[in-house]
Amino acid sequence: MAHPYFAALHGVDIILPDGRILFTNLHESFGAETVGLIGHNGSGKSTLGRVLAGDLLPSAGRIERPGRIRYVAQQTGATSASSLAEVAGLDAPLAALRRLADGDARDEDFDIIGDRWDLEARWEAMLDAAGLSAAVTPAALSGGQHTLLALIGAFCSDADLLVLDEPGNHLDLGNRAFLLDQMRVWRQSGRGLLLISHDRELLEHVERTLEVHAGDLRRYGGGWSLVAEQREAELATAGSRLERARTERRQGEQKMRDQAERAARKSARGARAKADGGMPRIVLNALPQRAEKTDGARLERHARERQALQDDVADAFATFDALHQQPVFPQLDIAIPPGQTALAFDGLVARHGPRQSLDWRVQGAARIAITGPNGCGKSTLLRTIAGEITPQSGTVHGLPGVLLDQHLAMLDPARSLLDHFPTSHDAGRLRQMLALAGLGPSRILRLSGELSGGERMRGALLQAVLREPTPKLLMLDEPTNHLDLASVEALEAMLKSWPGALVVVSHDGRFLERLALTHRLDWTPDGWLGGDAVKNVVDK
Repeated sequence: MAHPYFAALHGVDIILPDGRILFTNLHESFGAETVGLIGHNGSGKSTLGRVLAGDLLPSAGRIERPGRIRYVAQQTGATSASSLAEVAGLDAPLAALRRLADGDARDEDFDIIGDRWDLEARWEAMLDAAGLSAAVTPAALSGGQHTLLALIGAFCSDADLLVLDEPGNHLDLGNRAFLLDQMRVWRQSGRGLLLISHDRELLEHVERTLEVHAGDLRRYGGGWSLVAEQREAELATAGSRLERARTERRQGEQKMRDQAERAARKSARGARAKADGGMPRIVLNALPQRAEKTDGARLERHARERQALQDDVADAFATFDALHQQPVFPQLDIAIPPGQTALAFDGLVARHGPRQSLDWRVQGAARIAITGPNGCGKSTLLRTIAGEITPQSGTVHGLPGVLLDQHLAMLDPARSLLDHFPTSHDAGRLRQMLALAGLGPSRILRLSGELSGGERMRGALLQAVLREPTPKLLMLDEPTNHLDLASVEALEAMLKSWPGALVVVSHDGRFLERLALTHRLDWTPDGWLGGDAVKNVVDK
């Protein structure tokens, strides 16, 4: 390439129309490399990607784009396209190639095709590798298939730099493997890629990571493992600082108490001397005024020192708390004997999915992962367990439970989080439980629609388990979709403290590994296969 980079930001400011400042004086370049971009939801990752690609203008600064840049937005699954090629954004070059083959080429067709003379063969090969049939109509696409087509279109493009925004959403492990393979091929071709993602598996494969932080970018020289290692080091440093600040506060308080005791003893000696008449009257008369003045100065100095020590502790705690998000469930009266049936399937055939009947049961506080490729019937099975869908045949029964869908429909975006809980709950106790879940006073009074995805998820979890009667089985459908990394880690911490049984549908292998699973229910071509959990969770 003629330039050492495909895009460069020079002193860029990004300010939203409502006045919120996302970035100030940003300097960064993107070349022939794979870069990860992480940060909290709402921190500006997607906006930065769109500004980089030229879809949005910066508020200040300039952007160089020596290369061609293509931005692939997060996919929703909805489409009005008339063909798969249109979904992928390849309908124009493919049509130009067909006109050329038919001898009806237009002058502009050569510009549309560019150097992509093998595009039709690549398009068909990628469809096959992704397991997509050309016979599928756009209206019938699942969310995962819609994402795959958008990615195929990007990898078949003539761009030099791709900006992929949460490309792993809705993809099962097989399709994530396809994505990783195409990322590798793209990188080997000498082109660049910016990966905006919360998917820790995908982020392992980047060469460096950028984290949105305080209107700027923090830079890490590697993938997720290095970022996690550095965060652990930062947490340990913050913990040491907090302990040191608390020790200094204790020592400072003791020092001030010693000084006060010495002053009191000195004052007592002066009082005795005055009583004994051992000093000149002029000196004795001056002692109370001097003591009062000295005591006042000491008390004022001690107040300043005490406030400074307290400020140091508060600042150290705020830093530590920001790094150490460990929300938990409150203490709940849930006890599941090891021999009690948690879930039992007797000849079950769900409305969608394998036609082979399922006979399987688990006991006690089981923690079960339901895994399988997109479209195999995982969500249908979960809704059947929850009683929302009647089975085709057979039965399923178990502990009383509650299901949280992907969209958290139980939360009204126009009501505050606190308003979702019955007034029968003790207000102080409820606020304490919300605080344990990492939801402080400033969050629970905001409208649910204004909260982050992670905050809404934790609030919905509490709302679900605090109902009467208390559910003993918690069911979650793809709970990490659209959550940022911090929210996923907070959700993991909270679910670890859940004392009841758990059933989770998820493609996120790392998330499942951290839930201390006891069992798995895997899709296979021959039907659902139930068994004990193993260390590595893999879609069959």
